Amino acid sequence: MTKENRKLRFNIVDLMIILFVILALVGIFLRYDMADRLNLRAQGETFEVEFIVRGILRGTEHPLHTGATFYIGRESIPLGVISEIWDIREAVEYVADVNGEIVRSYLPDRVDIIGVMVSTGRTTSEGYRMINGNAFVTTGSWWLAHTGFREVVIRVLDVTTVE
Repeated sequence: MTKENRKLRFNIVDLMIILFVILALVGIFLRYDMADRLNLRAQGETFEVEFIVRGILRGTEHPLHTGATFYIGRESIPLGVISEIWDIREAVEYVADVNGEIVRSYLPDRVDIIGVMVSTGRTTSEGYRMINGNAFVTTGSWWLAHTGFREVVIRVLDVTTVE
């Protein structure tokens, strides 16, 4: 009878194993960003992001239209939806001529697209804006993004919070 009672007792080794398993699960939860996947990220604010896409081949700008969604990363995380295309113009490059002066040059068969996309996210306590809780957005930042049909580099011109 005493052997059976000894086998059912709880000891310190069992407690250490349980704590180790709990810590491992917490580590896995944080490592693989499961908090974001379980929708714990804040989506409380709406931002208007003015952007420019530079130097894409003329005729391939059609996937970048009003209503198209930009995605980033292999997981295709939504970055924002194009709400308006302001301008499609000839691509400009500033180069030095033989005298060392900077002159404007137009790139043949290339266009620049300027527009606005609407994104959701939050503002941190320091005043930084984050889209989808994982991508900081400021004037001058850029992303390699895709629409599902076209991959482009987006450069941010301005960010405003929509109230």
